[in-house]
Amino acid sequence: MPSNSRETRQHLTDAPLGHLSFASLVSAQSRVATISFLFIITIFGVTSAQGQAIFPGISTISESDARQSAIAFVNTSTSPGLEGATLRLDTDTRHSEQWRSSLGFNAAFTLKNTVFDGYWGLALLGGGLKDQIELVADDGRPVGLDLTRQVVAARGSAGLAFPIDEHFKFRPTLSLIVADLQTEGIVDNLLSSTVQFENSATLVSGVLGLDALYTRWYGEYRVNLNANYNLIYTDSISEDNPLLDTHAWNRTAQLKSDITGATKFITGGRPWRWHAYLNYTNFLSTDELSLGYTNLIDIGGGLDWQLNIKPLDWFGWRSVGLRAGVTFGKDLEGYTLGMTAQ
Repeated sequence: MPSNSRETRQHLTDAPLGHLSFASLVSAQSRVATISFLFIITIFGVTSAQGQAIFPGISTISESDARQSAIAFVNTSTSPGLEGATLRLDTDTRHSEQWRSSLGFNAAFTLKNTVFDGYWGLALLGGGLKDQIELVADDGRPVGLDLTRQVVAARGSAGLAFPIDEHFKFRPTLSLIVADLQTEGIVDNLLSSTVQFENSATLVSGVLGLDALYTRWYGEYRVNLNANYNLIYTDSISEDNPLLDTHAWNRTAQLKSDITGATKFITGGRPWRWHAYLNYTNFLSTDELSLGYTNLIDIGGGLDWQLNIKPLDWFGWRSVGLRAGVTFGKDLEGYTLGMTAQ
């Protein structure tokens, strides 16, 4: 990661509130929490009217790290392939709860006189984070940060599905995501004072998605496997935080698997099928200090009502369903509860 420029270091260390050093803490764990704390302060531009940083000693943190941390939160809330979930991170020095949700629809449609099918999707997305970080400065002074972030976004996707054989197909897609990010924070007991701050930014992301999909029937059971890779370019615009006038490249990878089987339930003449799934997600470009995690595992199941209709003879609508599951990772746990439409 590139370090700050000389002008930036001078700009941040000339702040008017005196000196508070975070360079050495009582343990390595406290040092990690301090870096996370400085990330967040830098990210969300706690600045005075003249543009000078309120908090001194931030120059040891690179601007690129701060920018990536903000973008990481938006990407983990809005990227294609990520379903709704509530996640809790719990360590000795950091307690946070992150949620994400979506309302959308994805479908394939037939392109006549071609060897491939079309694919499209639309979604409204939302996400939030409540983050509490506890620190101890060199002189023993406790420092706490309460941070709230909210993101609302819209996503559109389009692509092509190329059949390789009767079971396997390859699907490249392009997605456009427009997101609005809002941040509020309170810093307590820093130089015996309390500081509040607010920031906002608009983020526009272009995503190249590559999916390898495998489907096979074994009697009444259907097995689906999906390997997904997303290359994400994000442009961020902010009027009140210069650090968020930036851009970045990010990458995510997923391995998804599920199995479905028939049930005895019939509604409106259409059957219900049970399904069980196991997913693994890795945020390849995200530093662990940004959100406290870089990968996670989802496991769960649900019921799908089989529609198998083709409105307007254009796209196939296979099912709607309910799902529930658990999510876990390093110092991370959570759950998923929601509806699906395919």
